Amino acid sequence: MLPEAGSLWLLKLLRDIQLAQFYWPILEELNVTRPEHFDFVKPEDLDGIGMGRPAQRRLSEALKRLRSGPKSKNWVYKILGGFAPEHKEPTLPSDSPRHLPEPEGGLKCLIPEGAVCRGELLGSGCFGVVHRGLWTLPSGKSVPVAVKSLRVGPEGPMGTELGDFLREVSVMMNLEHPHVLRLHGLVLGQPLQMVMELAPLGSLHARLTAPAPTPPLLVALLCLFLRQLAGAMAYLGARGLVHRDLATRNLLLASPRTIKVADFGLVRPLGGARGRYVMGGPRPIPYAWCAPESLRHGAFSSASDVWMFGVTLWEMFSGGEEPWAGVPPYLILQRLEDRARLPRPPLCSRALYSLALRCWAPHPADRPSFSHLEGLLQEAGPSEGCCVRDVTEPGALRMETGDPITVIEGSPDSTIWKGQNGRTFKVGSFPASAVTLADAGGLPATRPVHRGTPARGDQHPGSIDGPFSWGPSSPAPAAWQSAATHPPASTGRSALPPE
Repeated sequence: MLPEAGSLWLLKLLRDIQLAQFYWPILEELNVTRPEHFDFVKPEDLDGIGMGRPAQRRLSEALKRLRSGPKSKNWVYKILGGFAPEHKEPTLPSDSPRHLPEPEGGLKCLIPEGAVCRGELLGSGCFGVVHRGLWTLPSGKSVPVAVKSLRVGPEGPMGTELGDFLREVSVMMNLEHPHVLRLHGLVLGQPLQMVMELAPLGSLHARLTAPAPTPPLLVALLCLFLRQLAGAMAYLGARGLVHRDLATRNLLLASPRTIKVADFGLVRPLGGARGRYVMGGPRPIPYAWCAPESLRHGAFSSASDVWMFGVTLWEMFSGGEEPWAGVPPYLILQRLEDRARLPRPPLCSRALYSLALRCWAPHPADRPSFSHLEGLLQEAGPSEGCCVRDVTEPGALRMETGDPITVIEGSPDSTIWKGQNGRTFKVGSFPASAVTLADAGGLPATRPVHRGTPARGDQHPGSIDGPFSWGPSSPAPAAWQSAATHPPASTGRSALPPE
């Protein structure tokens, strides 16, 4: 018997009777993976997962219909009963973000093996490899796609790998959001293959760490990506899912201005009254991105995803640096519980870093929700302006009249601001009088900083209470402080040690 081989027939059964919210509790708490397992489930067991008696009767009738129906000759059709045969054109992604309608059952389809041609290798993971591919539709139209194939050993797929693969399929087949990677369908061949939307520009991490002459990403664009990410994560949270692996390596660029959340291999449902998922045994987790309660107790929730969002923000503004580089995994938890936090990157404004610190609140209940973060990011974002005179002073950010300027730090009564030249990509300080803002009110985005005792580990140059101060409460610096022209080089992805 293959572990979890029957999981998707259960999902289809529950969706048909509007009880899909009980899919994970039945699968993981009651250990039901085949129809005959319900013979050992008592009404009290269903009571324990919150299913009322009317819903139990609907489930009982659905099971009777399932058992009296014709038997499929192929086990894989029992597993993937939620998919429809290929019969329509796919809903293709658009570069411009927009809200898509909720998917109907036929939007995800079974794809003939011969309709997909695999090309270059894009990457590999624990249980699969991803290739660039081409999907030929029944109409003859070819669609560029990404094809994730189940890794197969000499004796076929391992049970755990197959279970993880099917779990990822079961998650993705119910997702439809402009900033979540879309699953088009499944190929029932050897090996099993997921056909997904192709993000042709690769991962955000690869873009952040690209060497010269590739220019760094503009600060304004990074802030746009953060808002897109917060919206996608709010969508997942509203569906009772926790991602557990949020990082720039799992954000894909569908276009120069559009990111997609990807890699759903660690996604789990949030269950119980406390709205969290607790790991049942040792599994690989991204230590350097995890919240303290995840490292200490194996507990994950929307609040732990918010913590990871803060680390991802830090990655973006540090040029793809690895968080806690050089710190052994077993010491990361100790550092976090001692209130150590990642330092403020040079390109990150005080307002955004303050937001990251809120995401890293020690207690999960004190962290903002993703829906709240969407509004906070709008408020904390930089202001856009235009250079109105050439700036050539020694040590100042060089600007020419007409250059687009993003103001990273500044306030109405400051004479010196910090920003990025959209033409040269360089960051530095400049006279505030040299820039006219596009905002109707003419005010920069930076708000007054509420000062207090900094967390241990944050007392360093460039931190929120470091020696360089920007804002209305501080005089202009005595000398110009030029920021880095390019983001720091990446130290790579941290290891994923066992729990």
